[in-house]
Order: sequence, then C-alpha cells, then structure tokens
Amino acid sequence: MNENYTPAAEERADLPWLIFTLNEQAYAVNSKYVNGIEMRPDTVTALPDAPDIYCGLVERRGEVYPLLNMRKTFHFPSVDDESEAFGKMIDQRKNDHIRWIENFENCYRKKEKFTLAVDPHKCAFGKWYDQFSKSTHTITFHIKKIEEPHKLLHETAAAIINAMNRGEDQKAEVLFKKLKNEYYPRVIAVLDEVKAVYRSTYRETVVVLSDEKQMLGLLVDEVLAVDKVEPVIGGGSMNLLSQSRFFKRVVQNDKINLEILIVDEEELLKLSDVNRA
Repeated sequence: MNENYTPAAEERADLPWLIFTLNEQAYAVNSKYVNGIEMRPDTVTALPDAPDIYCGLVERRGEVYPLLNMRKTFHFPSVDDESEAFGKMIDQRKNDHIRWIENFENCYRKKEKFTLAVDPHKCAFGKWYDQFSKSTHTITFHIKKIEEPHKLLHETAAAIINAMNRGEDQKAEVLFKKLKNEYYPRVIAVLDEVKAVYRSTYRETVVVLSDEKQMLGLLVDEVLAVDKVEPVIGGGSMNLLSQSRFFKRVVQNDKINLEILIVDEEELLKLSDVNRA
C-alpha cells in the first residue's frame, strides 16, 4: 500500500473513478489512469513464456500492450469455470423438481400420502431460491420468472391433496393435469433459460491503463460506471482485502449497492513489464 496515499483527499476529489466488477465484487481505478474502455479484442497475440495471468499482447492504435486477466490475477475462477459451476448448480435445482414431480405423481396415482414439501419455501428448490443472490441484473431478471409457476405448482399440489381428501377425484385430475402439463414445464423452462443466458451476461471489457511510461489492459467482467466515490467509515466488510498490495481502501458509491475496492493503479501498471510479473 502506498504510504503517501491520502484517501480522504483523493476519493473526494472531483475526478471520477471507473468502477468495474470481477466475480461479483466491485473495484475502482482513478480515471486519470484510464486510457480507454473497449470490448475484448478478437485478436490477442499469445505470450508462450509469460505467467498465465496474461491473455497476451494487444495492438491498439499503433501501440502494443499486454492484456492482464484480472480474474487470474486476483485468484478468482475463470468466467468459463464459473459458468460451468453455475450450470451444474442449475441442473441440480432442475433435478430437485424432477424428483419432486415424480414423487408427487407416484403418490397421486397410488393415492398415498405425499411426504415432500408442499410449501414453495420449504422444498429443496424453494430453500435455494430464497437465499439466491446474484449481482448480475440479467440473471436476477430471468430467475425471477420462476416465482409465479413455482408458487402455482405448489399451490396446485396442495389443492389436489385437499380434493383427494374430500373424494373429489375428477377435480383432482383436472388440477393434476395443469400441474404436470403447465406449471411444471414452465419451471423447467425457466431453469433451462437461466442456464443458457448465464455465460452471455459477462460482457468482458478491457480497461486500458497508462501513465507516462507504461500501458496495460485489464480484462474485467463489466464496467459499471464512471462516477465519484466516498470512503466507507471503518473500512467496510472488505477491509482485510484492502491490505493486499493491489488495493488501497474500501469505498462506496450511492448508485451501486456494493462496497468497492480502490485498486492501486501503480502496482498494476508494474505488471505491464511481463518479465517482472
């Protein structure tokens, strides 16, 4: 950490900060170091002998600079690895529903007592969903589509059980057909949709940093804003992370519901020399 760093003066200065995300966490670099913001280039020249934190070399407007994979630099899983893990988790939630509906149909046909949860908040999926947190707006938007059909699925199951207990078999059959042919497929369809769009939510962006001598590209998940920041009183929940040589302090922005780590641009720019990494 820079001993001459004065957070109160620097963070409250009029100069805005570029705020970006990595692995659902927010970071900021001083805009005075930002040379440009671009989409991930299609052409990156490999650096065979370089550490794996480098994607390679990029040519931009006649200048060549190394592109740093920020997830690897900060020891986060890659976007592809995270996408695969998310897909497996969604498959597990899908299997929860498959087992639930198979169990319910078996009990319904045999007129046996159904012992799994009828409350939508107490089934395996409901417990997961109620604790689900994802900062990516697109994923949140898609996963919320499941609320209505999931609620209807469980409400209909309860209504079927009540109808059967009253001997209203015809009504129970009508309800069961809606449960199996309408609500259940909608739940599965949303889960498949979420899995399909997850990878596309990462609009990987290159933030180009430079000073008078060095230039470096940072491959980040997404640029959120260019705006002012304010210190978090007491250092915030990420205070320990700020002790890393790559970070200075924890700050906040009134439009972003995340604590933000100020990145030490000078430390990162040292990595523009691949041989020093």
